[in-house]
Amino acid sequence: MPNVGRYIENILPTDSNFFVDNDIQKNLEHIVELILNVFDATACSIIANSPQGQIELYQYGSKIAIAAEALNSEVFNESIIEGNSKSTSNTPLNVNSKMRRVISLIILPSNLKLGWLIFERKSESAFTEKDKTILATIQKNIVNQLLQLNFIFKKEKDAELHSMISELNRDFVFIKDENFKIVYANDAFKNSYPKEMQNKIIGFTTIEHYEEDAATAFLAQDKIALDCGISKTVENLAMPNGMQITVETIKQRFEDKSGKYYILGVCRDIAEKENLISKLQKANSELDEFTSIASHDLKSPLNAIKRLLEWISDDCKDLLPEEHLENFQLVINRTNRMQVLLEDLLSYSRVDRCDSTRSDLSLENVYLEIAECLEIPETVTVHINANDKLLNIPVVPFKTVILNLISNAIKHNDKELGVIHVSLRPSHHYYLIEITDNGPGIDPKYFSLIFKLFQTLRSRDDVEGSGIGLCVAKKLIINYGGKIEVASDGKLGSTFTIFWPKI
Repeated sequence: MPNVGRYIENILPTDSNFFVDNDIQKNLEHIVELILNVFDATACSIIANSPQGQIELYQYGSKIAIAAEALNSEVFNESIIEGNSKSTSNTPLNVNSKMRRVISLIILPSNLKLGWLIFERKSESAFTEKDKTILATIQKNIVNQLLQLNFIFKKEKDAELHSMISELNRDFVFIKDENFKIVYANDAFKNSYPKEMQNKIIGFTTIEHYEEDAATAFLAQDKIALDCGISKTVENLAMPNGMQITVETIKQRFEDKSGKYYILGVCRDIAEKENLISKLQKANSELDEFTSIASHDLKSPLNAIKRLLEWISDDCKDLLPEEHLENFQLVINRTNRMQVLLEDLLSYSRVDRCDSTRSDLSLENVYLEIAECLEIPETVTVHINANDKLLNIPVVPFKTVILNLISNAIKHNDKELGVIHVSLRPSHHYYLIEITDNGPGIDPKYFSLIFKLFQTLRSRDDVEGSGIGLCVAKKLIINYGGKIEVASDGKLGSTFTIFWPKI
């Protein structure tokens, strides 16, 4: 919302008795002199209506004492006062002469009240329409002067801000003219040159000493930018200070008000980025190696151990006491758990490489396809409430998420008759899906814990599970730009809400 303060804040200092800009002050002085001559005024004051209060921008002659309520009028005001002032020649006026005080609002183009023009004049007659027209012209001059100054300050501030951004930028920022000579370079660009060469940057191409072929190759991208409007490239550079860096350079053509073309260049050191990419590729390679080991070198001996234990248990079931047989079964259960853990770890490691093929499916169809994998007990009922509305989704990731969440609801349900509702809610930007169960609920203090790897709220001897399912579900949802939330009072079931972005 525009206000008076923004027009005068740049020209008024903290001390309101001092006016900063000398040129504007002289212009106001000329305006006041004009008022003195045209209207035979003896005193004049220009007052600004600033957010800090009324500030006198300029004053001539004797101090004009005026009550605050006199400035509340929104219209032109002229009143008769006692003639105790002096004329413009500084000679006393007749005490019985009539003095007229004029208070005129100064209005900005946006209809905001900038302030007042106040003066006292010796006259037997009131202001005529011609006088008011002349006064309006003078007031317009005042407004134009302040608006012009505000515009100048704004441009200076913008230029100062742009310069500061450029100078603080770690990227190399430069501007070249049509002859490929540098007309501007920020500090980062200049500092890439030895000090003895920095005075050969502005006004130079910096390749004056190059052989013709080398100079042509160096300016190739500049010519593309000048001819086509933009150039982008990634290259290895040998810097003048001896450094070797990998950079991404963008050069954009632009023109000034006179139609002259220039090239704005931004050169970014991406060596760190390239190093991170290399490390990430190495990490992925190591993960693939781990996946291979988990698939073959760990699973095979584990299966052998499990079979051996089962054989011994079967062979000795009539020889060993019941207590020993229970211990054998406990070890077999642990190997089963280890197998599940390995499978889940493999699933988690492959999340980022999941098939992203999209298709139109309804929640009802998704549930029918995953129901066989769920092993739903007869005591649990799953209701799908989506009215067969089609969802355009990446099939495999979405099915994995729904499978894990429903499986989690079934696994932890402690009621005689478990009920799970999967509902599609209206939403403009997301497929908003709620999975609600009547299980034991989740204490709110554990909301963040349940999505972490290997975390379970109940002992694995009570509820079998690796603690990876919810973690996989969340990772998949986040990978596709969505989010998942959980709501529960810790007693009456839980609701998991999926926000899956629409395309």
